[in-house]
Amino acid sequence: MPALLKIEHLSKVFPGQVALDDVDLTIEAGTTHALVGQNGSGKSTLIKILAGYHQPTGSEGRATYYGNDPAGEPLELGDGRAAERDGVRFVHQDLGLVEALTTVENLALGDGFTTRFGKINWRANVVRARRALAAIGFESVDVKLPVGTLAPAQKTGVALARALLGWEHDAHLLVLDEPTASLPARDVRHLFEAIRRLKERGVAILYVSHHLDEVFEIADEVSVLRDGRRIATERVESLDHDRLIELMIGHKIVQGRSGAGPAGDEVLVDVRALHGANLHGVDLQVRAGEVVGVAGITGSGRESLLPLLTGQVPSSSGSVEINGHFVDNYSPGDVLRAGGAFVTADRKGLGVFALMSVVDNTTICDVGRNARHGRLDKRAERADAGAWIDRLSVKTATPQAPIGTLSGGNQQKVLFARGLRLEPQVLMLDEPTQGIDVGAKEEIHLLIDRSANEGAAVVVASTDTDELVRVATRVVVMRNGHIVTELEGDAINSVEIERAQLAITDRTGENSST
Repeated sequence: MPALLKIEHLSKVFPGQVALDDVDLTIEAGTTHALVGQNGSGKSTLIKILAGYHQPTGSEGRATYYGNDPAGEPLELGDGRAAERDGVRFVHQDLGLVEALTTVENLALGDGFTTRFGKINWRANVVRARRALAAIGFESVDVKLPVGTLAPAQKTGVALARALLGWEHDAHLLVLDEPTASLPARDVRHLFEAIRRLKERGVAILYVSHHLDEVFEIADEVSVLRDGRRIATERVESLDHDRLIELMIGHKIVQGRSGAGPAGDEVLVDVRALHGANLHGVDLQVRAGEVVGVAGITGSGRESLLPLLTGQVPSSSGSVEINGHFVDNYSPGDVLRAGGAFVTADRKGLGVFALMSVVDNTTICDVGRNARHGRLDKRAERADAGAWIDRLSVKTATPQAPIGTLSGGNQQKVLFARGLRLEPQVLMLDEPTQGIDVGAKEEIHLLIDRSANEGAAVVVASTDTDELVRVATRVVVMRNGHIVTELEGDAINSVEIERAQLAITDRTGENSST
């Protein structure tokens, strides 16, 4: 395939950090080129330079965009208007949609309204929106509904359609940054079919993802970034999963079952007849030293259980006892005082305080321990936070940097530091490795192991069945607001978890989850 975009000698230096170091990258027309690497490897920085958000450092970095011109022409890096003009479009992880507006209006934000006699021609704009969505396989989207009412896959389709308006014939580059981060597994198939349609039209896809299984399914080539440098570019068929991980982190990961020891006798989490959100009477007991995984498809109640246990949303009835203390309904403070700690699934919205420093985000749940005579001892606070930053290997230019400048994986480590600093007897983790790379993921799994070995009761709610297999000593599976199955020992495997989640029957015709 001919090259569509060639990047050469691209570097970016931030104060105290080299984000990109002399990176070369060639993307061919009509192919999907995956870009992978750990959080902080430089992926986001490269995309932001292409999008015009960052300027490259130094004068050696250059890019040539070929499009339909075999001779190519320079693409001014760090200039979003140049990228837009030449046909480089972006679908970012947060999609950038205005959820109160309809699909028709969201598409117009990118390409303008079709007008007639100086007025918006609503009929023409509706037709245009429907055609744009049908071209990538999203015919079912009602373009007149507010985007906020659409399913996650449909929202992704709207963002794709908006990026592709005006692209009907020419070959261009579409950058997809973690496009499946908010998609249920069944909707990923829909997105992949849209990508295949685009490739047939000659569109090149730069696909950024932490999900390596997706890379092997959809990509033609993969480039690996590590510590700001391009380590390798390989055809996907020449790699396997283990080799790709090794390239990403620089060494092999020894995978295995949880290192947690046997559970003790003391019940540290005791939930009785809990109702609320989409839960309909849940009983759950978790003992000291136990790691209980919570599985279930979206809508099963899995996504509501920990917010209810930790007081993030109110329950309608039932009781929650943490470390021997009944906690008040809708009171996260009560959970903390009882010896609990938790990490929310919504890191961006409910976890980090983006404009506050890494130090402040680490200590914010208990600033009192660094108070002296009624005043905060900033030096003691910095030392306290610094010890946790070192212990969890948080990569930050300085502990005083706003946490929003850190990669997602490093932000997640800070949230863990915030919780572990409390020395909790109960640790509740909601999607603890969502959106982070394989290296940071294993580090967090080891922290879970360590907490259980030190006697904490750990609850992990996750849509990642491999994660539950890795960390859990027991898995409870939820459907329709109830716990319907418990798996232990050899029954904790991906096949059995999936069976139980979907109520799949075995070959004897009996339901395997009863």
